[in-house]
Amino acid sequence: MPKPIRYDHKNMLREAVGLHGASKNELTREATRLETAKHGLLEDFRKKKQGWLGCPDETKMAEKTIKLAERKSKLFDTCLVLGIGGSDLGARAAHQALAHTAKHGMKLVFAGGNTDPDELETVLAGLDWSKTLINIISKSGETIEPMSAFLVARERLVKTVGRKDAARHIVATTDAKEGSLRKLAEKEGYDVLPIPKNIGGRFSVLTPVGLFPLACAGIDIKKILSGADSVKNDFVKNKATKDPACLFALFHVLGDTERRQNIHVLMPYSSRLQEFGRWFRQIWAESLGKKYNSDGDVVHVGPTPIAALGATDQHSQIQLYMEGPNNKLVTFIEVTRFDSRLKVPHNAKTIGDLKFLAGLEFGRIIRAELKGTADALTANKRPNGRIVVADISPKTIGALFMFFEIATGIAGRLYSINAYDQPGVEEGKVATRSYLTA
Repeated sequence: MPKPIRYDHKNMLREAVGLHGASKNELTREATRLETAKHGLLEDFRKKKQGWLGCPDETKMAEKTIKLAERKSKLFDTCLVLGIGGSDLGARAAHQALAHTAKHGMKLVFAGGNTDPDELETVLAGLDWSKTLINIISKSGETIEPMSAFLVARERLVKTVGRKDAARHIVATTDAKEGSLRKLAEKEGYDVLPIPKNIGGRFSVLTPVGLFPLACAGIDIKKILSGADSVKNDFVKNKATKDPACLFALFHVLGDTERRQNIHVLMPYSSRLQEFGRWFRQIWAESLGKKYNSDGDVVHVGPTPIAALGATDQHSQIQLYMEGPNNKLVTFIEVTRFDSRLKVPHNAKTIGDLKFLAGLEFGRIIRAELKGTADALTANKRPNGRIVVADISPKTIGALFMFFEIATGIAGRLYSINAYDQPGVEEGKVATRSYLTA
């Protein structure tokens, strides 16, 4: 059976881009460290310090999630998803990618990721509350952005359907045992889905955090988990030096620490994957940007991730990547097969210099744009890699999520930092609360 995704790293090597790429000697030298990083990640999973690697195995929770979504889909037309960060970006990314595969599901509407009053009012004003389900997602139940949006949404819901009926319109995805939202849900009688204690928000897309909204939309979450499982199983079985996600992590950490290539660009050539780039931006930045290493020493490490979009950003960012500072590593995502067979009309033959376009499928055009950009970057000694997916389907999206989660976990160990905390974010939260409570 073909793999759902493939990582082509030949243009990350010295043979392709000279001294700006990784050498075979360097990769050989790092083999033991990479294997140690893999072993440490697996040990964290086995000791239940981190649970995200096991998400594809949680079949009972997946069934519970599907059944609840099916029950709610019989009652409501729209699901309002309220979350921020990892409680928002993963579901957004998967929904944008997979909405075309949805069957008999609800319309998803996302809010809570910002406190911009104009944006929130526009979203809420457009809802028919009698036909709307609210999925509030917060592990602690104290995150300002989604919880403040929830309080407004709940008030409007109650005004429309009454307090007694409002509870059946609300599903809380929160901590399994404690927290403000858990207490409120138990008091009010909301349906509740658990966020595992050992899975942080940005690694939670394959838990009910991401899977429940997607199931509500009619997307096959079992196939998402199947794709993730394929990548996970390869990671467990392969040597680290043969595993694509491990190699991705190694190339990027070495590029940052050895060659000052600290800007990491993800550039899918598919508009359906634009939100996926934003999900990557969060998991890479928040996991790897740290002040202290695992020994408590001040190190200030972390690459800067960029979410780009092909072919759009060939005309906005590639000029910089091609001729500006050689401090970037670019990864393209190539889609082998698009759903649409849209073609340029054959009468383009009559338009002078454009006659070569006549009859070409747009899928062929966008792939040529990706390959041409990769070739040009390589010719200019700019390292670049390519992740290839057969199509944009639940299985490949699940595989992409697991690929980058593993790569992030491995990169954290190679940097010798804790990839799972976010003290810088927490510091800002404390300061924000102080202004609001003064």
